[in-house]
Amino acid sequence: MSSIVWLGFMVVFVVAAVLSHHTPKGGKPVAGTRLMKSARGILIVGMVVCGAIGVWSAFKH
Repeated sequence: MSSIVWLGFMVVFVVAAVLSHHTPKGGKPVAGTRLMKSARGILIVGMVVCGAIGVWSAFKH
């Protein structure tokens, strides 16, 4: 796959994560908790992995 495709996957992944911030009915807000910090960390790791695969794919071809 080309690097543009991998970067496109990264964009879709980030947009899906941002737009799916729904909470269950009666749920507690998690914006300032460790859970949210962990979720942001996982999101950043996912972006780095997708970006690295895209760059690696660009250099491979």
